[in-house]
Amino acid sequence: MNIYLTNHARVRNTNFCDEAGQVLYKSDTPGSCLSCNRTTKISKAAPYEKQAYEKQDDRSTTDGGSDHFDDLAAIEWHTLGSSVLTYGGLERPMKEFMPSKGIFAQHRVFTAPGDGRSFRWTLGTCTSSLVLDDGSKTPVAQSHRSNSGVLGKPRQARLEIFAGFEHLVDVILVGYVFVEKLRKERECAAKSGAAGGGGGGA
Repeated sequence: MNIYLTNHARVRNTNFCDEAGQVLYKSDTPGSCLSCNRTTKISKAAPYEKQAYEKQDDRSTTDGGSDHFDDLAAIEWHTLGSSVLTYGGLERPMKEFMPSKGIFAQHRVFTAPGDGRSFRWTLGTCTSSLVLDDGSKTPVAQSHRSNSGVLGKPRQARLEIFAGFEHLVDVILVGYVFVEKLRKERECAAKSGAAGGGGGGA
């Protein structure tokens, strides 16, 4: 399963689409990038049956494609203290839901709600990857950067979810938004010659 990003540079403000361009998820982070404690809202396209019902009830808007979205999650980013995740009707500090692991906090681990298994995100130099955290290191998801086509075939940035884990797409995507934001901060810090951070307070 591949989910394509319309704005890979800003994972907190992008659409996540299928191969046909249909928007499956949206992330939106209002406010200035200099603002403290901004909140990223992640929404999911409503099921077709719900959209059809709402259109019959004359409560739809039409701007092409899926125009009905339900709230999925929210991440309140904190510079000091832990960022806070609202997901599945619960509000939890990210340091509890997805604590860091490793000498340089390059990993984030979590237990998928409703699944019970432990998973581990790795914040790489250029991409993020997710595996089962059970010793098997079974690949679960992998991000891919965009390619303008200067070297090789042009490719849109995407999040690949491997077979057998598609039912966890919601929590995988929410986690991806979180870890990719941290990873990009590290990448920018490395490019500017600063010591690698991790998005303090996460």
